[in-house]
Amino acid sequence: MKKLLVIVAGFPLMWGCRSTRADQQTAQQTTQWTDNAIVVDGNNSDWTKPLVYYAKSEKLNYSILNDTASLYILLSTQEEQTQQKILHGGLTVWINTTAEKSEENAVGVSFPTGSVSPRRRNDPVGGSQSNLRELRDYYLLGFDKGQGMQAYKYGETNDRGIEVSLNFDAAGAMIYEAKIPLQAIYARNNAHNYAGRNLSVGFFIEALPPGYGGASSGGGRGGGGGGISIGGGFGMGGFGGSGLGIGIGSGALGGGRGGAAKAGKGSKIWQDITLAKPGR
Repeated sequence: MKKLLVIVAGFPLMWGCRSTRADQQTAQQTTQWTDNAIVVDGNNSDWTKPLVYYAKSEKLNYSILNDTASLYILLSTQEEQTQQKILHGGLTVWINTTAEKSEENAVGVSFPTGSVSPRRRNDPVGGSQSNLRELRDYYLLGFDKGQGMQAYKYGETNDRGIEVSLNFDAAGAMIYEAKIPLQAIYARNNAHNYAGRNLSVGFFIEALPPGYGGASSGGGRGGGGGGISIGGGFGMGGFGGSGLGIGIGSGALGGGRGGAAKAGKGSKIWQDITLAKPGR
């Protein structure tokens, strides 16, 4: 499989959090243990309902499971604006093994990447299927030290064994699933004993890009729309720093100054977890 390696050198990986909503603080909780293999296919039928956690700011339900080998994440929302932010702005899931609510020294999975074209606000939600056809890629951040970001085509396998999927159910709810092997997170753990370890999992939802729903394309730092561009600063809202960088997705947590962008601000949601033991 071919993959694109993007190397960013000369500045630290730091997130620029300009006009983002305040982080949501959550109490430490032990994940649910699963004895059943979770199939990452955008279908939540193999997950226990109701989902464990709820983020009021985005009307987002989510659960986090683990078994001996992998961490599983499910997000679900029927909130149209949250769906549009994820599709047209982007979503990055961060995992910090030091249990700090920070993307510094964390690894991340960016999907969707904000590459779905903005559509008119009066487009029916049923148009989500055409949105799904535009999902082209995903990015792995920080898993290979010194390589910055690895880009893959959506559906393409990667050497870390990470899987992502996005779909909509019959009721119009967006279903996001991810499987992240624990060995990819704890690369130096040869004992493969992960139970009881503390993690912080962050969900960074980007703002709607400038121009979405008729908003002005001016005022958004980093520009709008998807794809990768060469410029100053790294990332979806910017790993800060100076020098040459890579722009991914919408370009700004917080977005532009138009009315639609204000209504669709970016947000960060953090969940502290402890990996469950078998049978818990």
